[in-house]
Amino acid sequence: MRERFKKLQVKGFTAVVLTTVILSASLVWANSGGVMREIFFGVDININGEILQVDDADRPFIMEGRTFLPVRALGDALGVSVDWYGPTQTVYVETEETSAAINPITEEEIRAAQVAWGEGLVAISAAYAEDEDYASIAQNVLDTLYGYADGVVLFKPTVASEVPFRFTEAEAASYFIGGSISEDTGFALNPWTSVRFANDGRFILNGETALWMGSVFLTNDQDEEIRVEKSKGYFRDAEGNLRLQLHHSSVPFEN
Repeated sequence: MRERFKKLQVKGFTAVVLTTVILSASLVWANSGGVMREIFFGVDININGEILQVDDADRPFIMEGRTFLPVRALGDALGVSVDWYGPTQTVYVETEETSAAINPITEEEIRAAQVAWGEGLVAISAAYAEDEDYASIAQNVLDTLYGYADGVVLFKPTVASEVPFRFTEAEAASYFIGGSISEDTGFALNPWTSVRFANDGRFILNGETALWMGSVFLTNDQDEEIRVEKSKGYFRDAEGNLRLQLHHSSVPFEN
């Protein structure tokens, strides 16, 4: 008999799990490809001096040197929540302290973030037209909708050639309102009056991250509507807020 110590780590919680392996309890079989597999049973889960009792269907085992433990049974024993998210084949383990931070992103949240982005662009434009403090509004848009506080944001502007990729908040601000990059005239300073996200977009939801791609229509003060094609990537920050980590924009191809 041999013993192995494994550490179960979840957000905000750590527990030491002792697994005792009895090598004599084993099962050998061949899969459809003829490859031999061997499973060792008789694994005990010791939590704070007590053996965890599990159903036969949840019996822990060892296969090819890897120990497989019943996550939900462990979660119940440790007082943490265990949820299964089928679309991404992900198990979420959370404590009360971290539950807000690991809620899967929803389409409704992304749509609300899109509306906020459009309103922010129009607000910058309106402030510039009224000779108000448009720079502060632009900074607020970057601070509240983008994830610069947590790391790099991938920003590809619609109209940029000298510096086509922007990786810092200052470079993104330059594109919106002009600044350190010579080609930037201030995209957000155009007389935009409305922004709408079309229904041709598609969502990919991956738990705490998500992607969207589709058309966005910008209308100016002459009621001219311009279509741009955008891809946006979102993540949930430590406070549970949705943030942009990817912003890619381009104009439609014309022959």
